[in-house]
Amino acid sequence: MLPPDWQAVRWDSGCGDGIFITIMLHGKRFRVSILPTTSPDTMEGLLISRFDSIPYEDERRSLAIQREIELLIYEAGGSVWARLAPPNLGEPEPSDLHSLLYPETFAFRFVAKDEKWELIPDHIEEKADHHHPSGNRIVNDIGLPQYSSKDIHVLEIITGPGDITKVSVDGIEMCCKSGKEAFFKGLEREFDCLRTVARSHLADLIRVPKLLGLVTSAETGEIIGILEEYIPTGNPYTLGSLGDKEGSEDGAEHEGMEDEEVEVEIIEASTERRKKWGSQVRETVDLLHEIGVIWGDGKPDNVLIHKKTDDAWVVDFGGGYTYDWVDEELMESRQGDEQAVGKILEFLEAQ
Repeated sequence: MLPPDWQAVRWDSGCGDGIFITIMLHGKRFRVSILPTTSPDTMEGLLISRFDSIPYEDERRSLAIQREIELLIYEAGGSVWARLAPPNLGEPEPSDLHSLLYPETFAFRFVAKDEKWELIPDHIEEKADHHHPSGNRIVNDIGLPQYSSKDIHVLEIITGPGDITKVSVDGIEMCCKSGKEAFFKGLEREFDCLRTVARSHLADLIRVPKLLGLVTSAETGEIIGILEEYIPTGNPYTLGSLGDKEGSEDGAEHEGMEDEEVEVEIIEASTERRKKWGSQVRETVDLLHEIGVIWGDGKPDNVLIHKKTDDAWVVDFGGGYTYDWVDEELMESRQGDEQAVGKILEFLEAQ
């Protein structure tokens, strides 16, 4: 069983190059790599092959093998975790965004020796961890306030090692989107979309988060993230958590994982609420198109349900597409948005 504070926050792999995992534990960051060997029949080769053979869109199998690999790494680490990342025993975890984005970091390779898995120390690539050249492409021409990463208090990690975080800034809850270079292309697109909304005559009518500020590095002063309106969610959290008698998409992700004590809550909603949410998604996307903004990755999981008003809010303007919701050739296009909205309406009617 994995410890409760263990978080595998990033997975990278592809084309047999290996598997690269970023793990957070008690405020420390561990980068673990599983690299191919000279023979594909080794334990490393077989594990990489199994991992790479699972289609990206098969979330259930992807989650299952990720959990399997995490357990192997944790068990092989033994005393490593207690020595390098002991529990804080009453001391508070680092709570500012800077500490979350740039924690003390250790690197290991996960290797098989005598048919047993081991963690061996690896070197850490020397990179300008605090340098974000992409931040120079975010133009603050609407007068947004800027906040240092050390002045932003982390309330909850939503996705990744600081990629999406619930934060408090001057006592106000906000959603912070930051992270590394790989995350910044989508971040730039999101900023451009929300800036267009903010400057439009429809800004107060479109149910998308408002831009509230920019995040700067406490070390360099460069822009490393954006601050948005935080949307408090209720029941359901997103449209994607709705389920029907055949089982929801979220429920399928956890199928067959009872040994990890994963509890799946299938959320139901009345026909009246579903029709309202569908109408609101349709209206929001129409208004976005009217001012030249493309949603880009339309799907039920990118529609939040506001806890207080029960309204549907469209989120995530980072672009891309999701299998079964938008065809790849229609990615980040008006036609792709129309396809996504149509499928969302069908999804709501079918539940």
